[in-house]
Amino acid sequence: MKIHFDRTRLALLLLLAALLGVGIWAYRGVGDSLREIRATGMQTLLNTQVGTLEQWISERRHEAEQLAADPELSTGIRKLTAGRGNGAVIIAGILRKAAPIGVTGARVIDPRGRILAAKDEQRIGSDVTPDFFAHLSPVLAGDSAFVRPYRGSGAGEVGRAWVAAPIRANGRIVAVLALGSPVDKGFSGLFDAARPGLSGEAFAFDAEGWLLSPSRHAEEMRQRGLALRLALPDTEADRLTLLATRAVAARATGGEGLLLQPYPNYLGRDVIGAWRWLRDLDVGIAVEIEASEAYAPLTYLQIGFSIVLLLIFAVWLSGFLPPSVLAGLLRRDSTVRQLGPYRLLRQIGEGAISNVYLAQHRMLKRPAAVKVLKPQAASDEWTARFQREVQLSSLLHHPNTIRIYDYGTGPNGEFYYAMEYLEGLSLADLVERYGPVPPARSAYILRQACASLWEAHSCGLVHRDIKPQNIMLCEIRGERDVVKVLDFGLVKQMSGDNTRDLTGSMRILGTPLYMSPERIRNPSDADGRADIYALGAVGFFLLTGKRLFETETEHDLTYQVLHTVPRLASACSPFAVPAELDALIGRCLEKDPAARPQSIAEVAGMLDGVLVHMPWTRSQIDTWWKNHWVSEDDPGRRFTAPKS
Repeated sequence: MKIHFDRTRLALLLLLAALLGVGIWAYRGVGDSLREIRATGMQTLLNTQVGTLEQWISERRHEAEQLAADPELSTGIRKLTAGRGNGAVIIAGILRKAAPIGVTGARVIDPRGRILAAKDEQRIGSDVTPDFFAHLSPVLAGDSAFVRPYRGSGAGEVGRAWVAAPIRANGRIVAVLALGSPVDKGFSGLFDAARPGLSGEAFAFDAEGWLLSPSRHAEEMRQRGLALRLALPDTEADRLTLLATRAVAARATGGEGLLLQPYPNYLGRDVIGAWRWLRDLDVGIAVEIEASEAYAPLTYLQIGFSIVLLLIFAVWLSGFLPPSVLAGLLRRDSTVRQLGPYRLLRQIGEGAISNVYLAQHRMLKRPAAVKVLKPQAASDEWTARFQREVQLSSLLHHPNTIRIYDYGTGPNGEFYYAMEYLEGLSLADLVERYGPVPPARSAYILRQACASLWEAHSCGLVHRDIKPQNIMLCEIRGERDVVKVLDFGLVKQMSGDNTRDLTGSMRILGTPLYMSPERIRNPSDADGRADIYALGAVGFFLLTGKRLFETETEHDLTYQVLHTVPRLASACSPFAVPAELDALIGRCLEKDPAARPQSIAEVAGMLDGVLVHMPWTRSQIDTWWKNHWVSEDDPGRRFTAPKS
């Protein structure tokens, strides 16, 4: 082959090389300057936000101190502590005088934490939560205090923000006056104004990552079914964002930090941010802005830089390669991505550590769902957890358990595994769209889930994450109402080499609402009876369409799981629940594992008895699917909307 080379091409190539060098120098210079400007701006915005919050808290504390010093109120509260006052009258007086400052809730609390009077009369005589009482320690020492708002563990709204002041009699503190204001009437407004640009926002959050202030993306999060929490949008792992993780790690000592290298936020978008943990308030304050907006000037440099590279590439190829070779190199490769024998057709899911694709086996032409571990999540811990999930799941072959076909590594070293592709909806979606499930169908569904867990327990495996989102109702080759148990990412082997939890620190993994008390007390303590408890909670949800415990805070949920006897399903269900099924659900939800059915086989036997007297027939199954199933010609929408 003859090489075509002349002085003109050489001069052009040298010129473009010089432009390339200048472009790299300019890009780095502008990038460094822009990062420095952003660091200063983010720090200033954070300082302003914290200062505004502290000023607002100072004003609320002063207002509480004034009310506590009011002669009429303080006299009435002192009589109440002596057993002579009228609590309802005192609370009415407090609310009347505090109404101009936005107070809608009031409590009188004795020094031991018992509520003497409250607007919510059912709380009178009960104790405040331990976390709330801990925030009152400055008040019992003679100073006023601010108690941050709390968020429920589900999708409930943030409650009130509280300020508390001491009530004295004869030189000693005899009670605490606590005043509550709706978050959206004052606290939230402090963060609405600090929203730089089109995507920036400031927010407050607690140690579990729950947002305590409004998100500018609240509507989008609602549409995507995301909780208002600083967690990566993933159904497979409960991981907080990088900013929240670092802030919570500083909870014991307080601290602050800047994150100028883009990281995914709670919507999965790359952002930069600054944070500070306020130890006295036990709350984190942060500001974030999308990296694409923060570093927008770099985009134009990147475009120019890319054009220069393309010109150099084109000049080089046109001068040194024959036209036929050049045409072959420039021809666009239209082949799809391939992992082992699987052709990835389209992405159907994404989590913090993995992506899921609809794929097809190259030779068998069989559809499959392929889960691929993301490169940025390929730490030793997550790789080990990912590998253990597929290795232990592959031991299971029951028809009610999702099938694992294959696993391996791709050309770039990415770890993947292939499983059966299912068409249907989760039990969470079933109840959300169509409401509570009749007892016969509930028993039919639970019996199939038992069959899957029966095999797992027989192999010495505990699922540990049974919940409505991890159980699917499918149509498989004409067979309808087929249950598939999914997501063995938290599976534990009860004996052998894999009994240790693969995690850097002991933490609760799973969904607290469906977690047995013993797992909360000791996250590593789990045998088959933990799955039985979770299955009972799923049964309650199916029959009632309600959560087992309705709570305002994560702490309250944990307390109720540990100590509160749950309601019977029959008391909450719109259906007439058979006594045998009602009693079985209640036994599965016993706090003491020894009081529950001792094996999943025992649960299955009881469900068989229920189904003998109340069968879920083939005719009922076909009728339901006929009314709700959409033709497979519409792959984007498999189920119809609920019928009125």
